[in-house]
Amino acid sequence: MKIAFIIPSLANKGPIIMVQSLVQHLVLEGYSCQVYYFDAINELSFACPTQQIKFLEAINFNNYQVIHSHLFRPDVYCAIHQKKIKRSGAKLMSTIHTAIYDDLAFTYGNLKSQILIFFWEAAWKRIHHLVVLTDLAKGYYNGLKAKEISVINNGRDLPEHWPALLPQDLAAISSLREQYVVLGTVCSIDERKGLTQLIELLVIRKNFAVVVVGDGALKESLIELAQANSVAERFKVIGFREEGYRYIPLFDLYLLPSRSEGMPLALLEAMALKVPIVASAIPSLTGEFSSSGIVFFQLDDIDGLGVACDKALASGKFFSDSAYNYYIQNYTLSKMGARYIALYKRVSLN
Repeated sequence: MKIAFIIPSLANKGPIIMVQSLVQHLVLEGYSCQVYYFDAINELSFACPTQQIKFLEAINFNNYQVIHSHLFRPDVYCAIHQKKIKRSGAKLMSTIHTAIYDDLAFTYGNLKSQILIFFWEAAWKRIHHLVVLTDLAKGYYNGLKAKEISVINNGRDLPEHWPALLPQDLAAISSLREQYVVLGTVCSIDERKGLTQLIELLVIRKNFAVVVVGDGALKESLIELAQANSVAERFKVIGFREEGYRYIPLFDLYLLPSRSEGMPLALLEAMALKVPIVASAIPSLTGEFSSSGIVFFQLDDIDGLGVACDKALASGKFFSDSAYNYYIQNYTLSKMGARYIALYKRVSLN
């Protein structure tokens, strides 16, 4: 079977990393893959040929049995070229990685998000099969009643060996560990991630320090907020780093204080690395991980966040072992890959 993946770019971002991992598994299983992308961002390498394309130019869809798109522009691209795809006999499917009705509003505001949602939903109407990441997400998109929707969890494997951390990063985090309990997170820095709660936590908990590995539009304002609250010495933003999971073992706790999420890969990485996790009790997380060993807190309840951290620290091994076992049962690459292969076979025969 030949499968074409359409993605926005080769950027080092969660949904693209998921495609990279899936391609790796498919190639090892003997499938032929090709990745097409729009933007000249080449941060990730793939185990198959990659090719930059233009939005209005159709690829040769006849070469493939399945066309698998990811995210807004690839979905719209496939919808625009849907008649050519239909004539080719290829089956068109898309994975929905995020809760768009919430996430787009966080990122773009209500007006622009409504415009994007209109075009995205119109694109989905032309796609044969949709994949979401959790059972809760399937309910979230129950308005797309005309579509067949499958649930396939993300899967994430980590390499046995990875590059050493930058010496200055290691020194900075080690210095914090000598004096404080280090809470850490690996994420993009935007409104959706709820990182201001961590600064509020530092105000009331003098024994904690926070390390953020990531970058984003709100980075500078977040640093300014830490300074304004006199916690800047205990709040360190490392910046974007490739293979950010390398930093997770240095954290006493992994924190995910998000206001909206799909299935964050960094959360799976923390589970795989056996670091205790504290996360916001939003439906997309509690619905999927309620029995996983993650300790939850209510959004904007900063006292409750502190209590959750204390609980996770007091029984760290119990929670981290529970989360690891839950990860092994549900979120490895081999499990995700096997589910996609079964779906490709079924869709291609319909």
